[in-house]
Amino acid sequence: MKFSSNFSKKEMVKQVKNRAGKGMSLVEIVVGAAIIMTAVVSLLGIFGGLTNLSIRNTPRVQAAMLLDEGAEVLRLMRDAGWHSKIGNLANGTTYRLLWQNSAWTSTTTATLVDGKFDRTFVLSAVNRDATTYDIVTSGGSVDTGTRKATISVAWNDGSGTTTKSVQMYIYDTFSN
Repeated sequence: MKFSSNFSKKEMVKQVKNRAGKGMSLVEIVVGAAIIMTAVVSLLGIFGGLTNLSIRNTPRVQAAMLLDEGAEVLRLMRDAGWHSKIGNLANGTTYRLLWQNSAWTSTTTATLVDGKFDRTFVLSAVNRDATTYDIVTSGGSVDTGTRKATISVAWNDGSGTTTKSVQMYIYDTFSN
């Protein structure tokens, strides 16, 4: 490169540095944009995955709420009248809960909650030890004032039927 006499060596070095700095800025912009785009695409992927997980988890949350509601309904039915609402139901029969005429009742007719969930309950006898009055799985005598309730919620999740259940003891608290 030939230097003109109008420029000093110091000024030429300064011009070369300025040109090199301008070229590096463009590379830096491209690299920075690539880093930002990678971060944005990663965040969108994470957001999409979390949204998908949330959508798949929604029926499980609804089923848990229906199980809780089923247990609460059995307590309400007990409180409304043990002999007419709980005590007269057959052991081992599958029942469903039905809201009818401003009250909960049991039925053997298949009904779906929200057109998707099949909530059922089955009652079974409870035996108590004659000495300690503890609930026992074998032996003892039948306690007609106590029943074991198994509440289940089943739904089709696309790959098959999923079922969640809970067990509880319910007893004639108010002798009604």
